[in-house]
Amino acid sequence: MYAGWGYSLVLTAQSGQNIQKTSSTIPVLGITVNEERWLIPMRDIKEILLVPSITPVFLTQPWFLGVVNIRGIIYGVSDLNAYLNKEPVNINVKTRIFLLASYLGTGYALLAENMLGIRDLTEFTLQSDSKDQQPVVAAQYQDRQNRYWRMLNLPALMQLDSFLDVSR
Repeated sequence: MYAGWGYSLVLTAQSGQNIQKTSSTIPVLGITVNEERWLIPMRDIKEILLVPSITPVFLTQPWFLGVVNIRGIIYGVSDLNAYLNKEPVNINVKTRIFLLASYLGTGYALLAENMLGIRDLTEFTLQSDSKDQQPVVAAQYQDRQNRYWRMLNLPALMQLDSFLDVSR
């Protein structure tokens, strides 16, 4: 977990006294899933990995890709884009899986087509006119290049029966 990210800035006033100003940063991971840009709070991510060999599980939803064994722990791997009733992610050399933080539940992993790096949420502008009403979208943002981003609400996703019930 990445709790406590932030920095402290010490300013010197004209009187010679030190004034401490604390500014909190919120690190987010930028990913793409079939050309859509998503932000994920780093506190929700346990680990990011190359896509290992996925063992299929029969009689499951098409968006549930199967299971992987990471250091003796079994994780179910889901394709978020396919879950949202869109095209499945094309797995290639840039594709990664990210393991969800344990406070969200153990044994869950999601597929990301491409990692765009860790950013600070202060680099984005919150968009007040929310066009996306999906429960997995916490907020919508725009970056300095006027690109559209969605904030993935992993706690909400982990509460959806439609996501947790992978059986057909």
